[in-house]
Amino acid sequence: MSIGLLTLLGVFLGLLLFGLPIAWAMIAGVLSWMAITGNWAFLPIVPERIYQGMDSFVLMAVPLFILAGELVNAGRITDRLIAFANAWFGALRGGLAQVNIGASILFAGITGVALGDIAALGRVFIPAMVKQGYTSAYAAAVTASSSIIGPMLPPSLTAVIYGSITDVSIGALMAATIFPGLLIGLAQMILVAIQARLYNFPAVEADRSPKALAKVSGAALVPLMIPVIILAGILGGIMTPTEAGGIACIYALVVALFIYRSVNLRSLASVFSRSALFSGQLLIIVGCGAAFSWAMGMENVPRLLSGAIEGWNFGPLATMLVFNAALLVLGMFIDPTAVIILFGPILAHAAQTAGIDPLHFGVVAILNLNIGLLTPPLGVCLFAAERMAGCGLGALLRATAPFLAVNLVALAIVSAVPGLSLWLPNLLGF
Repeated sequence: MSIGLLTLLGVFLGLLLFGLPIAWAMIAGVLSWMAITGNWAFLPIVPERIYQGMDSFVLMAVPLFILAGELVNAGRITDRLIAFANAWFGALRGGLAQVNIGASILFAGITGVALGDIAALGRVFIPAMVKQGYTSAYAAAVTASSSIIGPMLPPSLTAVIYGSITDVSIGALMAATIFPGLLIGLAQMILVAIQARLYNFPAVEADRSPKALAKVSGAALVPLMIPVIILAGILGGIMTPTEAGGIACIYALVVALFIYRSVNLRSLASVFSRSALFSGQLLIIVGCGAAFSWAMGMENVPRLLSGAIEGWNFGPLATMLVFNAALLVLGMFIDPTAVIILFGPILAHAAQTAGIDPLHFGVVAILNLNIGLLTPPLGVCLFAAERMAGCGLGALLRATAPFLAVNLVALAIVSAVPGLSLWLPNLLGF
């Protein structure tokens, strides 16, 4: 490893550990690389790389999906989704925990952001579960664990970023993540069912007559049309992801303003400002990551990694195992978006060299990095849920451990069975 590459990675990781925002740590790494190699002639190229990293029609979908999610939250559309999940999942033993996971699956089809799931659903489910007799740590564990379903199911911001960075079809990637995402939800619901029998968790008492089910389903139909619009538009080839994001924003705005009347024109200012702030934070990471990836390219990192993999001669399955381990470690320390921007193109190219389907690898990488949201020291979903529950990190880690285990089992299944991810994109002609 050259002194330039050591400097690039060392400065970046060192500043990251000291708490510098990830975008500035990446730029500091690039500038340090220039200083140590004497490549100051490249300095004017850095802002160009940052701009080019963000200058993508596909990436315009990111702020649009974020805005759609903010409109859904502000419009209190989640109340109807929770009622729908309660009607269909609440009868199971451990009903409220099952409803929590079911609501996360439904909510994932609207926002595609893990922290959005916790912010919208955690405020409702954590106090309700504690009131029904669950420990605050268990309530937080279910909320945090189910939140990682969001970035798997369309419209997944992680999938949009991964597809734009690695030149993988975003429509195909969204189709490929559907069943692995549902597998995560199913695995967590099975775990809750087992725990419910062991610890005698209660079911949720509610009217589940055909008339009552029809009523809550009808009330949830309007918000549930958001993922239908997105999926039908993208997978049907009618709209690009960016256009689907725009249509979803318009639909959510009409629902919140005119159908439910839960948002007024005055409150829209805060909705747009929050969306702009979050979008800006994501896109500056994308831009700075593009500059960092360019510097790694100048150090021939992709060629070195591809050559090393060819030298290993491990085969697809063993290579996938190695990359899984690497991504799990990276996800423990670095935000998923940054990992994708920094290492996505390099790892995707190396995986293809080893005979792994690019689409399958993309699904595995996204799932892998989502699991990192539950693992310290980064573990943003873990810490967000702990702040809401106030249960203490040690108790939350113990309660989350079984969920982490079933998520890893699901990851192993998705990694070992490419057909689980690829059959739907193949069926749709991607």
